[in-house]
Amino acid sequence: MHRPAWWLLALLVLMAFAFQGTRGLWEPDEGRYTATGINMLKSGDWLVPTVDGERPHLTKPPITYWAIAASIGALGYHEWAARLPGALAFVGTGLLVFGLGRRFCPARPWLPAVAWALSLAPLIGANIVSTDALLVFFETAAMYAFVEAWLREPAERRRWLLAMWLCWGLAFMTKGPPGLLPLAAAVAFLAIHDRSRLRGVFLPAGLLLFAVTAFTWFGFIVVQQPDRLGYFLGHEVVDRVFTARHDRNAQWYGAFRIYLPVLLLGALPWSVMALAAAGGPMAAWRKLRTRVRERHPQTLLLLYWFLLPLTVFFIARSRLELYVLPLFVPLALIIARPLATWTWLDRRRFAVSAAATAVALLALKGVAAHVTTDRDASRMADQIRHVVDLHGIDEIAFFDMKAFFGLTLYLDVRVESVRMDEPGHAHSRFLPSAEHLCHELSEPEARVFALKRGDVGHFSTAVTACGPHQAVEIGSFHGDGLDVVLFRVQPGARVTVG
Repeated sequence: MHRPAWWLLALLVLMAFAFQGTRGLWEPDEGRYTATGINMLKSGDWLVPTVDGERPHLTKPPITYWAIAASIGALGYHEWAARLPGALAFVGTGLLVFGLGRRFCPARPWLPAVAWALSLAPLIGANIVSTDALLVFFETAAMYAFVEAWLREPAERRRWLLAMWLCWGLAFMTKGPPGLLPLAAAVAFLAIHDRSRLRGVFLPAGLLLFAVTAFTWFGFIVVQQPDRLGYFLGHEVVDRVFTARHDRNAQWYGAFRIYLPVLLLGALPWSVMALAAAGGPMAAWRKLRTRVRERHPQTLLLLYWFLLPLTVFFIARSRLELYVLPLFVPLALIIARPLATWTWLDRRRFAVSAAATAVALLALKGVAAHVTTDRDASRMADQIRHVVDLHGIDEIAFFDMKAFFGLTLYLDVRVESVRMDEPGHAHSRFLPSAEHLCHELSEPEARVFALKRGDVGHFSTAVTACGPHQAVEIGSFHGDGLDVVLFRVQPGARVTVG
């Protein structure tokens, strides 16, 4: 019961890898992360990520891009390779949750891992190309090392603390400061409830290891471009927490609208079963309040781990659903504790519940793999191939619309976003990193422009404003909510459409 059973490993692998390569890349996030990894692989520049092969793309540290580039380089250009890092992180996190279960749920140490693996939110996170699954893995590994150091004898703590600080450094290199929120929770827990062990956590060798792991890449970027320090601290930290600049559900009610559905639905059916095991919501609240009043250390640590990051997520004004994905690890441990002592949940009922949940979640993954959407990069790639001969084309440039960077995986061309500065234009605020059209036209590459049909007139005017060029429509397609026109622009005396 205290060793990872083969059935648990098999369950994690099944849930992680089923249908992982069936669905195309969905824009914008999956396309952007995958394209950045591919550009890194092609250019050989593993230090400065670029989403379009030219301009630095520094919104996230590079660990996720490194993982995607290594996977695609080893396995080939397909969705399965792009999603492999997330799937492996899912399996690794499940095994770490089992290890934490030995401490927090010793009667059934595998139960937290099953509750986590068979919850909707972690499964979705593992099926999306993003930083989130890797972040959860590194954060969970760091908290696992923290718990081991906290509960072991002083002579055994050093190696666990070194491992903890290494993992915090890797978490920081995955998503920056948000990766350290569980560390803040652990430090707050020790400062309030176990102050005698607080000082020992800040091991000098561990802090040095963290600093080297977390800040070396940032230091390299800032040395090369000193103005990037203001970008990292201002745009990526201050603006995300205190301003609405990133336009991600910054309204006062945004946190409730984004996070509450994820937290309420993301742990089904185990959260409902845990309430039943505790005797209902009121009985569960009374038991929790009693444990808090009694200062039960494990309960308090789990609450700090869950509530402190959640509070920060609610306060910060940049909000997306998967930001709260790391919270499902402490939530699984909280849920598993009443389930472990629930007499109704015997071996047979547990097996039936787990099997039914696994089948339902796998069916959901299978259905999602065949959902049609106007953000599917693989479908757009098929449509472009059907209407345009891409032989000799270097890049596809999306004009005043969000670029389908996932085309980089399917068409072996660079993908760029271009814009024409016009005050108040409807699309300009969504394209802060796009290249100016006139600068794009001055470059010698052979390219195809893609734009929405409603922007054809605006595109013609913009091309004329950049000099004597000739824009010729070479194809179009519509469907899945998009009506896209493709153009070639060549030196000439006038602009023609059609």
